[in-house]
Amino acid sequence: MTFGFRRGHKRLVALAAAVAGLATACTGGPPAGPTGSGGPPRAGGSLTLLTVADARGLDPFTATYNALVDEPRMAALYDPLFVIDPASGQVRPHLGESLTTTDAGTTWTLALRPNVRFSDGTPLDAEAVRTNWDMHADPAIRSLHRAAAAGLRLETTGPLTVRITPPSPNANLDRTIATELTYIAAPSALAKGPATYSAHPVGAGPFTLQTWTRGSRMDFTRNPAYWQHDRGLPHLDKLTIALATDIHQAYNTIRSGSAQILVSADPGTLEKAAEELNAAPLATNGGQNITFNLTRPPFDDPRARRAIAIATDPAELAKTLGQGFRPARAVFPRSSPFFDPTAAQPAADPAEAQRLFDELAAAGNPLHFTLVTARNPQSQLIAEFLQSRLTRYRNVDMSIEPLDIGAFVTTVRVNRTFQAAFDQTWQPDPEPGMYQSFHSTSPLNATGWSNPQADRALDQARATQDPAARRTAYIALQHALSADLPIWTFAESRIGPVWSNQATGVETYNGGVPYLDRIGLRS
Repeated sequence: MTFGFRRGHKRLVALAAAVAGLATACTGGPPAGPTGSGGPPRAGGSLTLLTVADARGLDPFTATYNALVDEPRMAALYDPLFVIDPASGQVRPHLGESLTTTDAGTTWTLALRPNVRFSDGTPLDAEAVRTNWDMHADPAIRSLHRAAAAGLRLETTGPLTVRITPPSPNANLDRTIATELTYIAAPSALAKGPATYSAHPVGAGPFTLQTWTRGSRMDFTRNPAYWQHDRGLPHLDKLTIALATDIHQAYNTIRSGSAQILVSADPGTLEKAAEELNAAPLATNGGQNITFNLTRPPFDDPRARRAIAIATDPAELAKTLGQGFRPARAVFPRSSPFFDPTAAQPAADPAEAQRLFDELAAAGNPLHFTLVTARNPQSQLIAEFLQSRLTRYRNVDMSIEPLDIGAFVTTVRVNRTFQAAFDQTWQPDPEPGMYQSFHSTSPLNATGWSNPQADRALDQARATQDPAARRTAYIALQHALSADLPIWTFAESRIGPVWSNQATGVETYNGGVPYLDRIGLRS
């Protein structure tokens, strides 16, 4: 659970995944009731949550599990099976009851809570989980989460239990399930085909979809069959998720009272909200970075990657733009137990950067490239700053191509038809995100990077739950990243909800996703 800042109380809730250690079993009773700052919510009323983009679809397969975009919609419609608790870093049950391994991840057993039903009255049972995960793994579905489900052997061993055998032992499969396979749609809806289940979702979450005005808003109403209705949840009668692409306008909408909550990864917004409103930022792994495509020129040449990485000092970005940016030295924030200063990225070195630019030009390859970004004011501002700094050098030229979020994801993560991209990731734990991003066999490795040292480190980290062994493995990964520079991380990542004093009961899971059953209006 995550509790936030309120009117100048500056308390950063930092991720503590490795410090807390990793359990071999995820078990527990019903989730704790909503607390949050501002007292318990009153029953009833309506609330508006702002998001930066409309959905491509409302099914678990096409949705991006990201708190900035689709995941609040998933939370409203489906509820998660399991979550990563930001306060402890441990996997916790929600719709699920337990997720255990007794053989170091060779097999896992998932147990569901009894008497949970989808909003159409059909049961959320073991067959429902197997149906969803089989569809994730099916190439014809084109699920964004296929990599997480591919190769899983599933056996329903009882009405509410599933035996899971991964393709190779995975001591951290519970983290993959909590972040990539946690939303389950009703098989009765899935049987009607994608045109129906994507636009008319049926889940077991606290709300059901009432209307969807494309490009504008979605209106939800309380699910009367919600599995926690006897505890008075959800508190709200109605929920609206509305589009607000400009973070400054969105923030002012919260301040004015026309909306009550948003999730932001903008450092300036989080700092401002800590003083004026309420905020609960999480320090996560990942960060803001330039992702290089190593499969095509010019960044198939390591000199080009290194030149860009050392041409600009991340501290200058923070000093010039302000806005709460925290300069990064690696994909792990300084507060992370996985961070090792001896394995940090190379420091800024303008003279060496110019030498590399000149060397490339002398070989007939002056560095000209396009940086693709998501189309929003903050990304554009950062891209323009980087562009301005490169004008200080000879033999380098960078153009900027802003894309809508859907086109950005397709260009960078699906088709990989880019040279360099301004990207951001918010990973509550290095697993599975680091494996997916950097292992040479991962279908989600957008950089095309292949490094045996990195592969060994990622395999070793996946095979253990021991915090010390995980730290050793991720330090080895950090060394490989700093040597090869498939990405250059320039700012640490923070993400979390911002809410007005009208709202209360704000708690989060995974990478800053609000529990939408627990949030409500002040009494």
